[in-house]
Amino acid sequence: MEKEAKAPKAKAGAKKPQSSEIRAKYKEHVLENGSAPSSFFLFAKSLKLKEEDLYEFYNSFESIEKGIWHDFVTATIQAIESEKVYEEYSVREKLLAFYYTLIEELKRNRSYILWQMQAVKHPTTTPYFLKAFKSEFLSWANNLVIEGKDTDEIANRPFISDRYGEAMWVQTLFILNFWHKDESKGFEKTDAAIEKAVNLAFDLMGRGAVDSLLDLAKFIYQSKKEA
Repeated sequence: MEKEAKAPKAKAGAKKPQSSEIRAKYKEHVLENGSAPSSFFLFAKSLKLKEEDLYEFYNSFESIEKGIWHDFVTATIQAIESEKVYEEYSVREKLLAFYYTLIEELKRNRSYILWQMQAVKHPTTTPYFLKAFKSEFLSWANNLVIEGKDTDEIANRPFISDRYGEAMWVQTLFILNFWHKDESKGFEKTDAAIEKAVNLAFDLMGRGAVDSLLDLAKFIYQSKKEA
């Protein structure tokens, strides 16, 4: 009796890339071509994907770029928080550690970042590709502010202290803009700018000159009311 022929096994589908691989491929394309891919179709093809399959991960090149920058900030936070000495740092030291570690992370991607930053016309505003970065940073920075209030490193001022996280974000934009234009050896000027910016921030957020200014303003206001 003849054996029944077995039906051929269906070929396994090609393994789909992870979202991290898509981001890496996008950076590679930018670095090799000096521009974003000309179309989503061609980019999907380079990944051996159908265009509709790529939409399962991202719906635009802009969303990929946001993901790339989100990687930078999450890698930075994970790196500093994994250090055993991190919990022993003061709040000021934690912010310094964040910026120094962020710059190290960005150095590994400087060519891509220079390409990205050339489109930024107003360095004091948040460009679209930093939206996810900003959200992650603010979540971390606001917790830092709470810790600073608990340790008295940061003064708790009504209305003003609620904006400290946003102030740190403006500081972050300043540092990013300074670094991407820095041509000093080993980015020594950026290191100095970070230290000066953070020291100024804590001088303003701590108890000191700002409180004296607020007390004076309150005194002048009350004096006018009583006059």
